[in-house]
Amino acid sequence: NMRTLSFIYCRAGRPCGSTLQVLVTALVVSAALDANAQAIDRARDLVDPFIGTGGHGHTFPGACVPNGLVQLSPDTRPDGMLDWDGCGGYHYSDSVIYGFSHTHLSGTGVADLCDVLLMPLTGSQAGEWSRVGLRQKFDHANEEAHAGYYRVKLVGPPQEVKPHAAVDVELTATPRVGMHRYTFGSDQARTVVIDLAHRDKLLSGDVKLISAREAVGVRRSSSWAKDQQLFFVIRFSQDCMDPLDVPPANGVEQVYEPVTERGFRFAGGSAPLIVKVGISAVSIDGARANLEAEVPHWDFDLVRKQAEDSWNKKLSKIQVEGGTREQQHIFYTALYHSYVAPYVFNDVDGNYRGMDGQVHHADHNVYTVFSLWDTFRGLHPLMTILEPDMTADWIKTFLLHYQQGGRLPVWELWGNETDCMIGYHSVSVIADAYMKGIRGFDEKLALEAMLASAMRDEPGLNAYRRKGYISSEDQSESVSRTLEYAYDDACIASYWSNMERMGSDAQPSLFTRACSHLNLYDPATGFFRARRNGGFVAGFDPFEVNFSFTEANAWQYSLFVPQDVDKLIELHGDEEGLEAHLDQLFTAKSTTSGREQADITGLIGQYAHGNEPSHHMAYLYNHVDKPEKTRTMVKRIMDELYHDAPDGLSGNEDCGQMSAWYVLSALGFYPIAPGINERYDLGYPLFDKATIHLPNGKDWNMTLDVNGTMAPAVPKDTTSYSSWVPMHIGHAQLLNGGGLAFRNDRSTYRTYRQDQTTVLEGLYIKTCSGRPGAPIIQAASAAFSDSLEVTVIGCGTCTVEEAGVKRSCDMGKPFVIRNTTTVSVDWSASYSPVTARYTRTDGSRTITLGSTYANEYAGGGQRALVDGLRGGPDFRIGEWQGYRDQDVLVTIDLGRVEQLKRVGLGMLQDENSWIWYPEYVDVAWSMNGRQWSSSVLVPGVDRKTQGSLTMDLWSGAIGKKARYIKVMAKNAGPCPDWHKGKGGTTWLFLDEVLIEVE
Repeated sequence: NMRTLSFIYCRAGRPCGSTLQVLVTALVVSAALDANAQAIDRARDLVDPFIGTGGHGHTFPGACVPNGLVQLSPDTRPDGMLDWDGCGGYHYSDSVIYGFSHTHLSGTGVADLCDVLLMPLTGSQAGEWSRVGLRQKFDHANEEAHAGYYRVKLVGPPQEVKPHAAVDVELTATPRVGMHRYTFGSDQARTVVIDLAHRDKLLSGDVKLISAREAVGVRRSSSWAKDQQLFFVIRFSQDCMDPLDVPPANGVEQVYEPVTERGFRFAGGSAPLIVKVGISAVSIDGARANLEAEVPHWDFDLVRKQAEDSWNKKLSKIQVEGGTREQQHIFYTALYHSYVAPYVFNDVDGNYRGMDGQVHHADHNVYTVFSLWDTFRGLHPLMTILEPDMTADWIKTFLLHYQQGGRLPVWELWGNETDCMIGYHSVSVIADAYMKGIRGFDEKLALEAMLASAMRDEPGLNAYRRKGYISSEDQSESVSRTLEYAYDDACIASYWSNMERMGSDAQPSLFTRACSHLNLYDPATGFFRARRNGGFVAGFDPFEVNFSFTEANAWQYSLFVPQDVDKLIELHGDEEGLEAHLDQLFTAKSTTSGREQADITGLIGQYAHGNEPSHHMAYLYNHVDKPEKTRTMVKRIMDELYHDAPDGLSGNEDCGQMSAWYVLSALGFYPIAPGINERYDLGYPLFDKATIHLPNGKDWNMTLDVNGTMAPAVPKDTTSYSSWVPMHIGHAQLLNGGGLAFRNDRSTYRTYRQDQTTVLEGLYIKTCSGRPGAPIIQAASAAFSDSLEVTVIGCGTCTVEEAGVKRSCDMGKPFVIRNTTTVSVDWSASYSPVTARYTRTDGSRTITLGSTYANEYAGGGQRALVDGLRGGPDFRIGEWQGYRDQDVLVTIDLGRVEQLKRVGLGMLQDENSWIWYPEYVDVAWSMNGRQWSSSVLVPGVDRKTQGSLTMDLWSGAIGKKARYIKVMAKNAGPCPDWHKGKGGTTWLFLDEVLIEVE
């Protein structure tokens, strides 16, 4: 069938009409590639685990196997919560190692894991050690790593100048077992120290020596994962000299106290000491069974060889030819990093710890560490190509999460939902897999779980469903949440469309919700903007990083409508309009304003490759008929933002997404809308030839036609086709085998396609009066003292209620209000009316600030503390005004003498965000502004109190006449020693000076 073979390249002068010819050619090519692949040890020669360990990559260099639970690696950073670049446990700039722990996170922006730390000691340290003294110096010249193996020489504590007996440490792993080989530089006694209190907060822990060669224990901790349970069994290759931690044989009861750090002592000798550590999230018995099943022997080199073989099996799924050695290193290291997470979570017997904290059994592999906000974009689509069976197991794991925890995962870690990031992007993974023919999971249960995610009772989602968008007073990151919920709803709608034959009762309203981005679009600026009180938030700056966006600004979310690029083009006027916006994005100044956001890195203009919302943008040029611009920009990103060096990643690796982007882009394609369609947009194939050995036994090739001897396949009947240069390939075409040829400039050959219709169909929100989506109710502020002009833009029926009287208003024509007023516009049968409330305040009162609030926490500006508008429990939304590292002084002139009843101050505390109530508040009042009476108020709330707290702190009865009021709030001082931000500067958050008069 020539239509399905339209992308198969053929030799010039040789007909392409025979499927047999194509298959024979593919087999010959495949055999040649396999022969070449056997000559390359990719795990040893082409993978550099140090890439990403410098800069802000947050990766680790230690030993693991593909998707293994154990990641055995050195830790050079003792506290990842205080040290952002220490999230992975290791940073290449360091020169001391604290030990070698068995679990790590690959490139995340929040720290956790680094469990069960071991450190070998010799010489004087072996007999006398402490947690501080565990540190050992090392040099990168005596450190090496490749896939499945790590080695370093420890040369003694940093405080010692004299030569110290060195210890060579080698590490390797199986899925659930870490294996250490320690070679000591002398025959002195040696000690292996275990530290269970390393890194995150220890809830409970214990380690016992139960035989001369076996220790067992448990570590229960709280950090990003609030309740992480890990069990372990340690076995040594020689007898331990310490007494056992078990009752003696005479039956006399032994008093035993839990031990969270201890040293195991061994006699000196010439033979290396081998240590095996099996881990489990289920039980000590599970850890022991894992150890015995995976490493029943003491052959370290055999385990290393097995680890290398497992990596070579994965790495050989893709073969590249040509390019520089650096590019090949980057590519295969990126493929390696794409296989680090998620991790297998069940024991060898199928038992695992579920989202309900209980032990369950599964007949398939269960996984953990799902960084879905990052990985739905590229990593999961890559694995639909390379690992469809594992993808099915991931979805089965999602459904277990739903059954045990009532929801699909958002950011799951070790059986805990962290609720980090936004959206419900599990639905994208499920819809994408289903669309691409991956089955084996309960399809009806999947739809039920997807709909449950979309209908959760949560402030932002409730507002989104009710209004068609999230306003900034509803929840923080309102723009990003609205855009990402709309995309997720489009994925559910896509899945539901494919499920109709099963009698699904999913609601078609999801199609309308998929268009919710229209309700935030501002045609005047060409950006999606934050809304508040019915209108847009004033003072728009697309470069500003604020809490309306998730780790981004308006530029970096300006193109997140992957579910409907045609509508995005329409919003910008036409293809030329969107092209112009893309050009401006990539050429804008590479600086941001507003709050500091460490994640915004890898900037080309305002394109931020170091963070995920930008990852699809370069490929949008294809959709405005400018594939040459896609090729140019994709090549630039690969050339400038990836390097064969420790700082070779431009941002957090994020559990494989940064690397998956490179793998896919170097192959020449990338998915813009996973879960919406099965297309991969074509870009810039980096290598002369790239072959994907598909799980179905077929091969897909991207091949450079160096000599111009290849010709396009042309269907016999072109009457229903239009000539085009292909800008995407389909997943089904890729799985069918064959390939695509391209010229020296990486452009593809001209071929033919049948005209296609839009994939996503449904109930779209109409456009009128130049305003797509929900109407805008706009005014200068939400509070006023005399009169205020209000304008309503869009479609609908407008009602104004002022001083208890209702009237209609004309759309698009300004009107004036002089009293507290509510404006309401009924615009859609699907959503509630858009409303705005404007409050008249006493204009005779003036305020003078003796302190400076942070721009990103302005709370409404100069009059925020007397405007009558109150904030809620989240400091990122509402009317809060934030002051950093200073006392706050406010003076208010009432405009006339009043009889004061009492004075108060509204304030907020959130210790997790370095925000505390004032140490005390001094309230003073005066008739003339010279002589003052005062009262000191004390909140009386423990600084350790967790969660978000609000308080109105009032004075007692005053009963005096006054015209002037002063309020001084005393900053509580630096973060206390017990706090994760020890010594750091702190905030005061206030929202109103409260005044009661007779």
